[in-house]
Amino acid sequence: MESDVTALEALGIAIRAEADASEIYKEVASRIGNPFLQQRILVLAKEELQHKRILEEAYSKQFPDVRLALPVSQLPKEICTRALRDRLSVREVLSCAIEQERRSRDFFLAAAEKTTDLTGKMMFNFLADWEFSHQMALSAEYEMLVRYPRYFQQTTEPWKPEFLVR
Repeated sequence: MESDVTALEALGIAIRAEADASEIYKEVASRIGNPFLQQRILVLAKEELQHKRILEEAYSKQFPDVRLALPVSQLPKEICTRALRDRLSVREVLSCAIEQERRSRDFFLAAAEKTTDLTGKMMFNFLADWEFSHQMALSAEYEMLVRYPRYFQQTTEPWKPEFLVR
């Protein structure tokens, strides 16, 4: 996190990032044929909305007289719009999402270090840990996709080689 980012700006950036992440996970889930995996990704989308609500609540408490104005998306150019994400494979989107979770964790850790308010520090550390759990969950799903390319499809035996599937 840049040293000149204010607490107000940090919260706005974080709220926007959580909204972006939820949207991406909902999109990814809609592209997955495996209902079990689809539900796992949708849980991440819901958790990102919970993060957003936590941050919005912190914002309204800390800045009750300041209207929330979210900054533009901080997503990398290759995934900044739905049209661009739709051109990518689920594997490519997951790879970008893993990196975004890592960046979010780093952002929250930096915000926790910078804040002098104990409650804010604990909130940012909590969110950093949650983002790390998302990073690890997505990494595990990514590894499954690499090992078993049919894992994202609706199939009962994704471990079978494709030439044996009928």
